[in-house]
Amino acid sequence: MQLVKSPWRELFYDLSASCKKSIKITSPYVKDNVVSHLMVSKKDAVKVSLLTSFKLMNYYSGASDLNALEHVLKNSGSVGNVQKLHSKIYIFDDEKAVITSGNLTNGGLSNNYEYGVYFDESDIVAKIQHDFVLLSEDENTGKISMSEINQAKNILSNVPKSKPITLPDIEIYTGSDDVEIFTGGVDSITSSLTGWKLEVFNCLLNIKGTEFTIADINLFVPVLSRRFPGNNNIEAKIRQQLQYLRDIGLVEFLSKGKYKKLWV
Repeated sequence: MQLVKSPWRELFYDLSASCKKSIKITSPYVKDNVVSHLMVSKKDAVKVSLLTSFKLMNYYSGASDLNALEHVLKNSGSVGNVQKLHSKIYIFDDEKAVITSGNLTNGGLSNNYEYGVYFDESDIVAKIQHDFVLLSEDENTGKISMSEINQAKNILSNVPKSKPITLPDIEIYTGSDDVEIFTGGVDSITSSLTGWKLEVFNCLLNIKGTEFTIADINLFVPVLSRRFPGNNNIEAKIRQQLQYLRDIGLVEFLSKGKYKKLWV
């Protein structure tokens, strides 16, 4: 075990380059230039598994880059959505691990003052790897594909060009939930959704307040039944669409049957 202090960029890329099988990462924020360098520095056979916090405002504000996730997927990796994620864990071939305060960004690797610990003790790394797998397979962890990334890009492309971003570029979590709320406008969302996704989102627009429950959204079952008379399982379809809205960063799952809107 040894301490890891900023900058630790060189250590990160050295460990990545030495891997033969896998790199597992949890990081709420990820930037494209860092991930692009990672893809070049690692061996082709090494699979990257990334858990991140996929919230639309993260990409609108510039805290994270959708292209970074795209690079992971296009290099045969995987991306999971853990909306409550705050940990930054880096596991190399399930043999070495770094737990740090630094995100997978320039700030996290080089510019910010970050602090962490490096482990190569097999029993400790095995426990860290085990927790990573449990989190990856948790029922509340979404699976991000190119479909979700392209949908998020579509929404962001529809934000009026004259509309100012009300928050500064950030690379670190500020402790405020306000930075998670998408401020690009409802029109940019509704113009990008179709079918069931749009209908369920429109129902959410009619629910007052920021938080809602499954009972609140199920009040719209009669409305949706008229819109889709051939569907005999409306409530299950609603839950499916809520999962989709979560995985494009517009809804957060707070607890069983309780949700939060991530737009204004």
